[in-house]
Amino acid sequence: MRVWLQMPGNHLWKAMASRRRKKRRKKGSFSSLLLILGVLSLTGIQAAYHEHVIQFTTVGTGSYLLDHFMVDFLDDVQVFSYDKHNQQLMAKEAWISQALGAKFITKIRQKLVDHEKSFLWFLKKLTQNETKYDVNCMVQVFVSCEIEENSPIGNEIRVAVDGQDFFFLDEEMGNWTALMPEAQPFKPILTSPLWTTQKEHYMQEYCIDTMKKILQYSSIKKNVPPEVTVSHHEAMDGITTLACSATGFYPSSILLHWQKGKEIIVAGKESSSGTLPNADSTFYQRITIELPPDDPGTNYDCVVDHIELGTPKAYPVHVKYPKKRSWTATFTILGVVILVLSCAASFIMWKKMKTGYRILECVTLEGIIYTT
Repeated sequence: MRVWLQMPGNHLWKAMASRRRKKRRKKGSFSSLLLILGVLSLTGIQAAYHEHVIQFTTVGTGSYLLDHFMVDFLDDVQVFSYDKHNQQLMAKEAWISQALGAKFITKIRQKLVDHEKSFLWFLKKLTQNETKYDVNCMVQVFVSCEIEENSPIGNEIRVAVDGQDFFFLDEEMGNWTALMPEAQPFKPILTSPLWTTQKEHYMQEYCIDTMKKILQYSSIKKNVPPEVTVSHHEAMDGITTLACSATGFYPSSILLHWQKGKEIIVAGKESSSGTLPNADSTFYQRITIELPPDDPGTNYDCVVDHIELGTPKAYPVHVKYPKKRSWTATFTILGVVILVLSCAASFIMWKKMKTGYRILECVTLEGIIYTT
C-alpha cells in the first residue's frame, strides 16, 4: 500500500516559511538602518540571497516503512526528488546532475538510502511505549540553509510528527528545543557531541556546499527586476497615506525606503509587508507611510534597490490636485442650466394652455349640438 501525502504547502511548511520570512525581515530592517547611516555599500545589496530547503516525509510503523521520500528546493524551485520505491535521486534538470558530478550524485543517493534506516530507528523508538505498535505514524523533517554574499547566514532544522511540531533547531539559538513531551527522550541523543558533529558535517556538505555547486554552474532562475507602483491616498480625516509596491522580482534581496527631497525617512514612520513569495516563485514587497495632516505628500520618492536595477532607483509620488474651475466656466455652466430650465418651463406652460383650449372647444361644441 502506498500512502500519498500533501507536498510542501501544508500548514507546517507554511509556518516554517513564515518564520524564515520574519528572520529575513529583521535582517532587512537592519540593512535598512545601515543604509540610512551610510554604512551599507551599494554592492552589499546586489549580492544575491539564496536558500536551500530539503523536506523529508516518512510514513510507517516501528517495524517497517510504508513510504519515504525527499523533495529538494533551491530558491523555491524544485531541483531533486527521491523515493524509497525506486531509490533513485531524480534531478529536475540534467544540468544539475552535471554541476554536481556523477560521483557526488552517487554519494547523495547512498546517503538517502541510509536515511531510511535512520527514520525506521526513529519510528521504532517513538512507538516503543505505544500499545498499538503497528499504528502508522508520519514523520517530517525540514532542513534549510541560507547564504548571502556567498557566506552562510543561517541554518534551521525542524521535525514534525503526525502534523505537530516535535523538535526545532535554530543555529542562532544554538540548541535543540523539544516542542512536545514525547520529544524529551531524544534530546540527549541530538545534543551529544557525535550527533552534533554529524549534523554540522551534513549541513555543510549536503545543504550549503550542494547549493553553492549548483549556483556556481548556473543560476537556478533568471534575475527579474521589480515592477514598482506608487500611490497617494488622502482620507477624510486629512491623513495622507503613501504606498509603494514592488512585485515580480527575483532574487528576493531588495530594499525599499521613502525619501523626501534628499532626506531619508527614518525607520519607525513607515510600515512594511516584508518580502513575500508570489505564486510564480518571484517576490513581492509593499511599504506604506502615513503623513501628518499638514503634509500634502509632495516631493516624496520611493527608492528601490535591487540587483537587476543596477543602482537604486527613485519612483516619485504623483499628487493629483482637484481641478479648480474659472469664474467664466462657472457662469457659462450656470447660464446653460438656466436656459434649459426656462425652455422646459415654457414648453410645459404651452402644453397646458393648448390642452385647456381644446377642452373649452369641446364643451362649446357639445352645447351647440344639445341646443339644436
